[in-house]
Amino acid sequence: MTAMRIFAEAHHVTVLRRMRLIREKDRPEAWRRVLIIIAIGWIPLMVLCLIHTLLHQDAKAMEFFGDIAVHARLLLAAPLFVLAEYIVLPRLESIRQHFADASLIAEDDRDRFQIEVQKCHRMSARLQYSGEIALCAYALAFIMLMTVSRQELPAWQLASNGYSLSLAGWWHLVISLPLMLGLILGWLWRLIIWSRFLSAVARLGLRMVAAHPDQAAGLQFVAYSPRMFASVGFAISIVVAGTMANGVLHHGLSPLDHPAIPVVTAAVIAILFLSPPFVFTRLLVTAWRQGVFKYGDLASRVGKEFEEKWMGPGAHVDSSALSDPDFSSTTDLYSIVANVYNMRLTLFDYQGAIAIVVAALVPFIPVWLSVIPLKTLSKDLIGLLF
Repeated sequence: MTAMRIFAEAHHVTVLRRMRLIREKDRPEAWRRVLIIIAIGWIPLMVLCLIHTLLHQDAKAMEFFGDIAVHARLLLAAPLFVLAEYIVLPRLESIRQHFADASLIAEDDRDRFQIEVQKCHRMSARLQYSGEIALCAYALAFIMLMTVSRQELPAWQLASNGYSLSLAGWWHLVISLPLMLGLILGWLWRLIIWSRFLSAVARLGLRMVAAHPDQAAGLQFVAYSPRMFASVGFAISIVVAGTMANGVLHHGLSPLDHPAIPVVTAAVIAILFLSPPFVFTRLLVTAWRQGVFKYGDLASRVGKEFEEKWMGPGAHVDSSALSDPDFSSTTDLYSIVANVYNMRLTLFDYQGAIAIVVAALVPFIPVWLSVIPLKTLSKDLIGLLF
């Protein structure tokens, strides 16, 4: 049964493989790490609860199987945090490489750019062996233990006396909870590294083109980076939705009385991942202002020459004017100038924002559906189909 459950919960790896979100060379390692996470974080809790039930004849330990929050954290969110490394990080690396490939970095700043890249790589590499992340995770777990009363803890985490922690409770406190917190803190650290890198690049001498067709001076590819974090936002939202689901199913909490929880969760996630590209706003405003003057002056001078030739005194217009290149050249120039005047002053991707918000709200859908009677839900579905 355990093996079947492991492979059932890890089925999303197969889905990701078919969607080609994970590179083929990374799939074996991703699959292995997901199984390790489940084997360390979730399986011992199940085994210890079963042992506690058999030894003490205490059915409260079996409430572990009804604890949606712990299953959501350790069987869904934790594996997704791991898989997101193989989805997000390669794509962020491609954005970093594009700064150099697209000749956006001035020659005088290429050495500084490489130094910043190396700094970010070192900061990222430290994460794999970071004692600081582990220390912060255990500190947060300890704070939670001190601030949460025993009555608020799930029954399966408590011993038969109802006060001290059971073996499963200790494993959750020492292993499973810090593991989950470490994964979350790890992604916050990666977000800090990414924000720091973009800030450092924004301070370099970038070769920005105000008339670029992306209407972002050639930087629109950076605006697409937040959508890559949708999988991370989805995993964070699963943690919150799992806790809310416990309150709905076990403590009579009504989602209708707490509509702000999913909204606030989605808002926080969106702000976290959408804000880093905004560091280029000052550069975009400067490029737009300079472009308006330069291209506007060019358009005025060409326009005056055009009017003097075709509409000035003695101008002669006949059928040959239809094939004259002056008209198409002037039109092309004006379309280029229009790109400058329509330039975006912030790097913001509306589709990416929608993707992040939707990813953050999806985990709450089952929680909301759980309060709708099955008979009512079935009747509505049948009414939609027929």
